[in-house]
Amino acid sequence: MKDFYKIIVIFIFTVTITACPAQDIGTEIVIGKTFSIQSEILKEKRPIIIYTPDNYSNSGAPVTVMYLLDGQSNFLHTTGIVSFLQNKGRIPKMMIVAIPNTSDRTHDLTPEIKLNEEAKKNMPTAGGAENMLQFISDELIPYIDENYNTGNYRILVGHSFGGLFAVYTLLSKPDIFDAYIAISPSMWWDDQNQVKKAQEIFKSDPDLNGYFYMTMGDEDGEMLGGAMKLAAVFEESQTDEFDWDFKIMKEETHGTVPLRSTYYGLEAIFKDWYRADLSDLYVLGGMESIDAHYASVSEKLGFELKPSEEEINMLGYTFLNEDQYEKAIDIFDENVKRFPESFNVYDSRGEAFKKKGDNENAITDYMKSMELHPGNSNGVKMLNELGKTYDSDKYIVELKPKKLEKYTGNYDLSLDGKHIILKVELVESQLKGSALGVLPMQDLIPYGNNHFLAKQANLPVLFKLDDNGNPVGIRIQTNNTNFVLGAKEK
Repeated sequence: MKDFYKIIVIFIFTVTITACPAQDIGTEIVIGKTFSIQSEILKEKRPIIIYTPDNYSNSGAPVTVMYLLDGQSNFLHTTGIVSFLQNKGRIPKMMIVAIPNTSDRTHDLTPEIKLNEEAKKNMPTAGGAENMLQFISDELIPYIDENYNTGNYRILVGHSFGGLFAVYTLLSKPDIFDAYIAISPSMWWDDQNQVKKAQEIFKSDPDLNGYFYMTMGDEDGEMLGGAMKLAAVFEESQTDEFDWDFKIMKEETHGTVPLRSTYYGLEAIFKDWYRADLSDLYVLGGMESIDAHYASVSEKLGFELKPSEEEINMLGYTFLNEDQYEKAIDIFDENVKRFPESFNVYDSRGEAFKKKGDNENAITDYMKSMELHPGNSNGVKMLNELGKTYDSDKYIVELKPKKLEKYTGNYDLSLDGKHIILKVELVESQLKGSALGVLPMQDLIPYGNNHFLAKQANLPVLFKLDDNGNPVGIRIQTNNTNFVLGAKEK
């Protein structure tokens, strides 16, 4: 079943293909959108490129944010890395705010020259990093936080002069970002003045916290020497609150090192995120141990994270597949408590009861699953195997047109950063719903006062009611463990 929340937004690159008018040239693949914001600090319009993760929602769980320097050249490969890692569960959901360069990259990304008079003469426009950092902290971050569902955890990624800017940011305003990936940073700048500054900062502020991941390609001279000196400062200033790593990637040049650096840097930053084995944690201390792990990660990221229905479900099946029925049922019980509106939690627990030979409880759970999703074909099959025939048509309720009328209107689904409108209307006494370009017209079949089935797509739909019984929102379960929520427009 195709997830109906997969939508097409704005493609930031334009590809021109010569073809005859009747030829089908395919569908564009979309990875982000671009816009500009007026900066009073920089006195110019700054272009911004945005990537949001799959299933991003303004009303769902907040996402971590990566701020990416040299955005025009690093956006494409970075979105691929982030998408891959989060889909594999290696990092949390993350959006990217890419900051392209405008007229003078050297000006924007370099600190003021204080030691090297010759460099001042050769690069008279250099030294604008202070204003650039103020733009990011005082204008760009507040704009992103206001318009997107962001958490408190931010990462800054920069290459070459961008890596130098990351070091400058750590030493100048360490409270803005929680982690940094500095790729081949130009630590030679201004006679390695940022290394000297780091020595002073770590002496005066030993409680500096965060994570700093630094790399270098197959480079030498002052480029490598400056980075090694900075790493030595980190080594001499070890604290529990500040973690760091430095990798020399001999296989890479200065130009090719960003891709691997970003990949390994994200894995290093979020190593506590993906290395926990939930089955081991469960054996050690049950669900309390798992919840404690998530609480620890939540504290690091700055917003609450809890194990998802899918994760708990997979954990249950880990033990069920080993015929450890009691452990599996205990885990599925917890999923039922946490996600009582999902048909899938009852379907899974029903399977565990069935395998255990507890047919009575298996039938009860499968019937509950069918109540929440009358189109659950697996539930019908399992009930038949348990000797109980299920005919979903018998459970259809008759609602008069006047009662159906109150559900009509527009529901804002806010998917993937876009406002997708689900239009619900009454057509010849039949409630119908559709979302342009996303969900074709559906017959909404009532199986309860506010519980419907989108017939053609076979999706369970629940209208959320206020205390007076009036619909204020909608919830659609798009597959076993994913829900789409939407508020009714007034």
